[in-house]
Amino acid sequence: MPDMTPRTRCGGSLAVALLLAGSAAAADWSSTNAQLLHGSGFELGLETRDILTLEHASEWKYGSNFAFVDVTEPFGDATELYGEWYTRLGLGKLAGRKPGTGLVRDVSVAASLNAGQGFRAYLAGATVHLNVPHFTFVDVDVMAYDDRSDTDVTYIVTPAWEAAFPLGAVRLCLRGFVDVIGREGERDSQVLAQPQVLVDLGPLWGNEGQVMLGIEYQYWHNKFGIAGVTESTPQAMVLWRF
Repeated sequence: MPDMTPRTRCGGSLAVALLLAGSAAAADWSSTNAQLLHGSGFELGLETRDILTLEHASEWKYGSNFAFVDVTEPFGDATELYGEWYTRLGLGKLAGRKPGTGLVRDVSVAASLNAGQGFRAYLAGATVHLNVPHFTFVDVDVMAYDDRSDTDVTYIVTPAWEAAFPLGAVRLCLRGFVDVIGREGERDSQVLAQPQVLVDLGPLWGNEGQVMLGIEYQYWHNKFGIAGVTESTPQAMVLWRF
């Protein structure tokens, strides 16, 4: 998942209040939002579902934190929880260097916990923060991925991005990520992509990123590592940053 930087204010940054104790108080900046998604065509579980996502990110002197929690079917009887938490230490920040102006802005060491009902995975590796024209951020995670349901370890590579463009009186926001996960144990390799196309209505009342409407498209090849199970699902989405 993405590491949000001070420039990523397109709809606010991702996450929840699952950050390190005291990190919010010590943060150089922080941002929290709630998202509500509705879609059909899911291959496993309920075919049609609502998902409430709480997201939060913060940055401090030497690094950043990012977390989110998905609440599937928050208004129904089959409610499920899933969350991810990431912490990063910027090598350039630790060395007291200013962000690079070339292709690579900085490199962070990163660790993550992914957990849900009956699932837990640990991740560790690096995040490369890139400077790409017209993008508020482009990050690439390269990490070891350990699903604790077996003794094997594989890899995960995750590019993430965000860009915002004027669109009349509002803004168009393009953001998303792609997880590429290697084969692990009996699970096949996976590709999970979740690009979002959102219209930021906040400029209409002078508060960019406060309310956004649009779609998220989910493509998940070999979902949960199950060979041949592929989802291709658009979801209506509203985001509120508070």
